[in-house]
Amino acid sequence: MTGIAVAVLVCIHYDWWPSRFGGWRWADPLLFAGGAVLVLAVTGLVWAIRTLYVIGQDRRWSWWIAAAPAVVGVAALVAVLFPPTGFDDLRPEFERIALDVRASPEQSRTNVEIGRFDFLYVRKDTRGAVYFVEAGGLGLTVSSGWAYSPDGPPAGFDDFSATHIGGAWYKFTAVWRD
Repeated sequence: MTGIAVAVLVCIHYDWWPSRFGGWRWADPLLFAGGAVLVLAVTGLVWAIRTLYVIGQDRRWSWWIAAAPAVVGVAALVAVLFPPTGFDDLRPEFERIALDVRASPEQSRTNVEIGRFDFLYVRKDTRGAVYFVEAGGLGLTVSSGWAYSPDGPPAGFDDFSATHIGGAWYKFTAVWRD
């Protein structure tokens, strides 16, 4: 059980998961992660009780006691030492799509995937900036993502803030106000 729960969490961490696009795109990873954490908590409690019994009552040691913590420890170490791909790793693909959207007569594209990133839409504004709006999560009033704006800082929408991350790229957050 521990191995399966850890495998699910590693898959979610590295986004080795089916696409989030569809009816309940946020639910699958959220529910599976919650279930995996619950399984780890229960198996951890059972492991602790059994370990205390074996060591305290029987006064013996078994290498099997270390198996479950070793699996969890190795998975945590792998997650820390080998982080998932980030924006900088995928920047050429982001740039290719941004230039395609700028050149296209269409205003936006929906359900765009770049590596581990899923975008609800990629759209351009009238000034030529291209916004990559992240999909997923429960952020009903907050949008975030990246903006490609070679002509200076993007203007944005609603309560908008952008941080320059290099070249024509900005990381943004927009809070929708009524």
